[in-house]
Amino acid sequence: MPNTPKSKTATPEMFQRAASGDTDAMGLLYAELYPEIKRVARARLAQAGGVTGLNATALVHEGFMRMAEREGLLGDTRVQFFAYVGKVLRSIVIDFVRARDAEKRGGGVTLLTLSHADYTADQWLPAVDVIALDRALERLKAVDEGMYQTAELHFFCGMTILETSETRGISTRTVNREITKARALLAEWLDVAPA
Repeated sequence: MPNTPKSKTATPEMFQRAASGDTDAMGLLYAELYPEIKRVARARLAQAGGVTGLNATALVHEGFMRMAEREGLLGDTRVQFFAYVGKVLRSIVIDFVRARDAEKRGGGVTLLTLSHADYTADQWLPAVDVIALDRALERLKAVDEGMYQTAELHFFCGMTILETSETRGISTRTVNREITKARALLAEWLDVAPA
C-alpha cells in the first residue's frame, strides 16, 4: 500500500467510528482514501486480465455500495480497512466474472495473476482462471484458515509482509512461511509450476 501523508480525517478514531457503523465516518474515510482505493481496484482488475465491462471507477463505487449495506466496516485501523476493501473488491470482480460467464454459458475464461504488495506481477503463478483460483482459495481456507488469511491479505489486498504480520498478529517469519506454503498449494491445485 502506498504511504500517504497523515490526514485529518483518516484518524484511528475515524476508523473506529466507521467500524462501529457510523455512516458519516465511513463516507468521509471513503472520500478521503478514494485515490488509494482506486489504485487497489486497478490492481484487482489488472490481476483479472482487464475484465471487460468493469472499470476501476465502477469497481470502487460498487465496493462502497456493498460496504455501506453492512452495519459498519470490518476492521478499525487503516491496515484492516484496506484489507477489507481488498476483499470486497475481489469478491465483486469474481461475482462479475461469474455472472458474465454464466451469460455466455461457460465461455470466456478470465485470467488472473497473483501479485506482490507492490502490484507487480508475481512470476511464480502464470495467468489462471479467476473462478478456478477462487475455488483453490476456498480449498486453502478449508485446509488452513490462517494461511488463507495471509494469502488474501498479501496477494489480493496488496499488503506488505509487515502489514500482513500486524493485521494477523503473527510474526513476519510466520507470514513468510505461510506465503511460501500457500504459493506451493495454490500452484499445485491450479496445476502450474511454482517459481
